[in-house]
Amino acid sequence: MDLKSYFADLVAVRRSLHMQPEVSFKEFKTQEAIKTYLVAEAKIPATDIRPCAGTGLIVDVDGPRTSDDAVHCIAFRADMDALPMQENNPHLEYHSTQAHAAHMCGHDGHMASLLGFAVLLNRRRNLLPPNTRVRLLFQPAEEGHFGAVEMIKGGCLDGVAEVYGYHNMPARVGSLLVKAGPVMAHSSRFTIRLSGPGGHGSAPHQTTDPIVAAGHVIVAMQAVVSRSISAQDSATVSITQVHGGEADNVIPSTVVLSGTCRDFSPAVFATLQTRMRAIVEGTAAAHGVAGELTFRDGYPVTSNHPEQAQIVQAVAESALGVENVTSAGLPYAAAEDFSYYLQARPGCFFFLGTKDEAIPQNRNLHSDTFDFNDAVLPIAARIFLGIAQHRLGCELYTADELNAILAALR
Repeated sequence: MDLKSYFADLVAVRRSLHMQPEVSFKEFKTQEAIKTYLVAEAKIPATDIRPCAGTGLIVDVDGPRTSDDAVHCIAFRADMDALPMQENNPHLEYHSTQAHAAHMCGHDGHMASLLGFAVLLNRRRNLLPPNTRVRLLFQPAEEGHFGAVEMIKGGCLDGVAEVYGYHNMPARVGSLLVKAGPVMAHSSRFTIRLSGPGGHGSAPHQTTDPIVAAGHVIVAMQAVVSRSISAQDSATVSITQVHGGEADNVIPSTVVLSGTCRDFSPAVFATLQTRMRAIVEGTAAAHGVAGELTFRDGYPVTSNHPEQAQIVQAVAESALGVENVTSAGLPYAAAEDFSYYLQARPGCFFFLGTKDEAIPQNRNLHSDTFDFNDAVLPIAARIFLGIAQHRLGCELYTADELNAILAALR
């Protein structure tokens, strides 16, 4: 197998996925493209590929069956959905062709990584130990729509012993970030509604002003973390939207603030809720308006199991060198529905760096000028292979072959 040629072709696949992004639970063309590639290029029988969660896929690559004993299965996951936003990369020939849909979080790269692993894995499936299975999970709707929950409901973890996945990160390309315990945050969104009678802008003394109250709420919220959360803990509170008013000479009757908070423990979140509610209600009362605070819970903390995190670290240090494996920057305050897999099964979620100082392309997630770094594709495939070999106790590829995979796009 000509690895340089193969990974060059895989780059083209990634960029094709980038051009045709689909948002959560709308990944119909993406699902079909992945299935077609798995059958045509990875040579995985169509009978071993089945839909899950509507637009997702479960793909099984089995070793030989020699008995009726239970199959030992490990799983690897990639997310599929794009963000509902407009891309601003006109210099890319493969920029999004869809309005208000773009792969600005790198899920196109995650899918291509798992496809690359699928090809390399299935080429050596005859070397898998008897009664073992590697399951590939192509999951829809990670971007706030609980796709992992639907995949689990659909049976994706049935018979699975361990589960692994990764996300790209704007760290140095060639680096891998991993640690045991929390690596990504619990997320919650909140809405603050401040209401008064409203009135004429020329006569503020005749009414109460929710805009003034909103200003005081915004300022007071900045002290919640610094004055209510221990230095040994961590949290973030961000007000990201302010809506109020329709005309320059009208004091509005309602101002709505909204945003997000992030934490790494239920106790910290309980403190955030208590303090934020006290600020909203107390500030509103002080300014003569009504104040209401509501929370909408998001994904729980993504917490790695110690044994599996140590395995990933060992595999990565062997593949990339000790100097390229770190826990610096973790935990990361973004949230991930991979957390649900780790609540259900032992496993590990790690990060691969994408930032190359020699290339000016933006690698910051959720920016409209983001693009995935294709140099990560062979790195991800190499790490997945290393995990599979370690957990199943086999040698699918020799050390020299694994090194050649890493060098494919250099």
